[in-house]
Amino acid sequence: MPENYDVIIVGGAAAGLTAALYASRRNLKTLVIAKALGGQAVLTPAIENFPGIKKISGIDLMMNFAEHAQSYGAKIVYETVIKIEKTQEDFLIHTANKNVLRKARAVILAFGLTPKNLNVPGELEFTGKGVSYCATCDAPLYKKKSVAVVGGTYEALDAALLFAKQDCDVFLVHDQDNFGVFKKLFAQVQENKKIKVYLKTQVQKIHGHQVVTSIDVAVDGKAENISVAGVFVEKGHRIDSSWLGDLVARDKTQSIMINEECATKTPGLFAAGDVTQQRDKQVIISAGAGASAALAAYRYLQKIKGKPALLVDWQHES
Repeated sequence: MPENYDVIIVGGAAAGLTAALYASRRNLKTLVIAKALGGQAVLTPAIENFPGIKKISGIDLMMNFAEHAQSYGAKIVYETVIKIEKTQEDFLIHTANKNVLRKARAVILAFGLTPKNLNVPGELEFTGKGVSYCATCDAPLYKKKSVAVVGGTYEALDAALLFAKQDCDVFLVHDQDNFGVFKKLFAQVQENKKIKVYLKTQVQKIHGHQVVTSIDVAVDGKAENISVAGVFVEKGHRIDSSWLGDLVARDKTQSIMINEECATKTPGLFAAGDVTQQRDKQVIISAGAGASAALAAYRYLQKIKGKPALLVDWQHES
């Protein structure tokens, strides 16, 4: 039997977590499904333009968002949504965890810019079980362990150095023969004895038993198995809405098109944040959009139940 929710939110950054807070405060049974916590905000060492907070790291701000939503009953799970199916009355949410099927009357799409995948066997299976897309979020869990960092981005180099500081044995895997414009940072990586660099190397498969245990790589065409406890994918981000099929309309950038109620073309399906046509990519703007989407979803659910939508969001203490 599917797990039943009033609202399922796909995405765990500013828009999604704010939507979870507002939905749960409306007494809606709320679930957030995300590949990783915080989105691009966690890559920011200092946010200095969020009202009421003079300075805070991106990861700390997103952790505060998550804890606030959870304090009102929202649940967060770290999985990859691979399909949303519209039935007559509900939405069925399919993830890479084939043992669990979830159902909701309304869905909010707030997955923002999606981390690029490796697209290799084992990646989806072990997401959240050793495969991560946020080194900043999960690095403390891997202190003194062996990890692979995969990608040719600035974030990949930065992640490798971060793990080296935690006394990890780091394997930095990149499918090209250099790191382009990041020469100075790459020089620091090369000098670090805790980091072994694999250039012109492709990850072929991720192995594990409940959690990640190793990866297969091809180095100049030669196969090699590397024992690791974690695989951190740092290949950059993109808007990926193709998996939604005909449930949504898109513009030429693949951004999801919504109306003033944050609604897509499919009744009950809403969207907010960087995955929409939203021009300015700012935490506070995405948070506001998440709040609007949650309240719109609440109004939608009240309407199909034949009930009024009471939108007062405070209570008087007696």
